[in-house]
Amino acid sequence: MQNIPFISVKAKNNYDLGLQIGRRLKGQIRRRLTANKHLYRQLRLKRFSTLVATAEKFLPSTLQYFPNFVTELQGMSQGAGISLGALMVLMCEEELMDITDINVSKCTNVALKTKEGILIGHNEDWLNSYKNNGLYVLKCALGGNRSLSLNYIGSLAGSSCGLNSSGLCFTANSLNPGRFRYGVPIKFQFRAMLDCKTPRQAIYSDLAESSISGNTIFGWRNSRILDVEDFFGHHHIFYGKKFLIHTNHPLDRRDRNHDNTPKDSVKRYERAKAVLHAERRPDLESLKELLADHEAGICAHPRHHARWGSTIASVIMSPKQRWMEVCWSNPCQNRYVRYAL
Repeated sequence: MQNIPFISVKAKNNYDLGLQIGRRLKGQIRRRLTANKHLYRQLRLKRFSTLVATAEKFLPSTLQYFPNFVTELQGMSQGAGISLGALMVLMCEEELMDITDINVSKCTNVALKTKEGILIGHNEDWLNSYKNNGLYVLKCALGGNRSLSLNYIGSLAGSSCGLNSSGLCFTANSLNPGRFRYGVPIKFQFRAMLDCKTPRQAIYSDLAESSISGNTIFGWRNSRILDVEDFFGHHHIFYGKKFLIHTNHPLDRRDRNHDNTPKDSVKRYERAKAVLHAERRPDLESLKELLADHEAGICAHPRHHARWGSTIASVIMSPKQRWMEVCWSNPCQNRYVRYAL
């Protein structure tokens, strides 16, 4: 069994936070970048220098909305001894991947209301190479905010999912946008959500001039679960009385088309819905069983039709009790480790 590294940081400001993360994970960030350069060649993407130039085109919008998080990335750049442009490639990887036609498994999200409180479950599905030296867990104190998050090596806090001391947690998954714009990369939006104190602030961060379409599920203390589908020019908000599920196609049928509604996503969604409808008293253990389910590929293993992708981690969060459980790779084979805020 592999381990996802855990670090705890108390920072004076955004630059200091990035600087400390960069110093603590310097070796991992450098290895990740070397591995990704090889991976990008395998995927037949553009030269790395061209990817840097493309990623830097996202900076103007990001600086307009979230200048403090660009400062945070500059601190990480200094701490790791890696150029800001190279880290921008890692921060914009999903946008850069969406330009290509690569079949990568994507994430499954589940939000439940249980007797013990709200639980948010998430299977992080991405490129197979990220199973090793791809993720880190961060416990962070910055100003009056404390947070726990699962993050990509070389990316800011919250780049996969997270929760904070205000009782807010979030997790996200991809939607096929069909196009993109040089707006705010989604990982910067996630970083902003991690600092939000109210659902309204989090939704605003989620919709701040998005560069691609996406979906986010939010849990708020013990009172509310909601889902936000963000498209160019419009968005939809869904509320759940008992549970919410989202995979990688629009829930609103008006936004569906042949390109953004893959069959595997529909199968995962319908499978999760059927399991939860049959579950009389959903709890932590039943959520773990669902995230380890293979019938429709919720727990995704490398296959010929998804050559590049699989489940690289599984996460469960409690916004009320403020803990996060993280499982490396496939949850059918490995155990969860709990971290408390």
